Amino acid sequence: MKDQSFKTTKQVELDNLAEDEIKAHDELKRQGWDNKKIKQIIKSGDGFETKALEEGDKLYGFNTKGREKNIKTSAYWLDENGFQDVQSRYFKNGQWDKEGVKNYLALPCFNRASDISTVQVTQKTTVIQSQVGKARELVQYTDKSGYSTGMLGKIMGGGGSQITANPSMLTKI
Repeated sequence: MKDQSFKTTKQVELDNLAEDEIKAHDELKRQGWDNKKIKQIIKSGDGFETKALEEGDKLYGFNTKGREKNIKTSAYWLDENGFQDVQSRYFKNGQWDKEGVKNYLALPCFNRASDISTVQVTQKTTVIQSQVGKARELVQYTDKSGYSTGMLGKIMGGGGSQITANPSMLTKI
C-alpha cells in the first residue's frame, strides 16, 4: 500500500456538518479526539448517534495477527451487537471470510482482519455509533515469484456498524 491509497468516499468540511455530525463532533471532542481524527471518523460513516455503554461491556476490533490494535489511537470498534452482526455474516464452518469482513467494515489493506482484539469498558460512558461508509483503496498483489498485478483499485461497500469510544475508558482483556 502506498501513502494516501486508502480513502473514504464521503467528503466532510468541519464547518459545514449535518445535525447528526455536529452532535458526533461535539461528543468526540469531549472524548479527547483531535480535529484531524474527528474529521476522519465523520468521513468514515453516516447516521451518527450517541449510545450509552456500561462498565464491563466489551468492544471488538479486527486487526492483523501480530499487530495489536492500539487502544489509545484506534477509533473504530464493534459493540456486542455489531460483532454478532459481522459474525453471523462472515464466520462460517469455523472460518472467517476475511475479505467479507474487510469490505463490510471498510478496513484498509494493511488490516488483514486475521485477529480480533477485545477491550472492556471501565466505567459507564457515552460512545458514538455510526454505519460504516464506502471506501476505496489501491492495492497491489505480489506472489513469492515476484509476479505482481500492479496497482488495482478496490471499492469496499461498508454497511457494518462502528463504535468510537473515549480510549481512557477502555482496557485490554
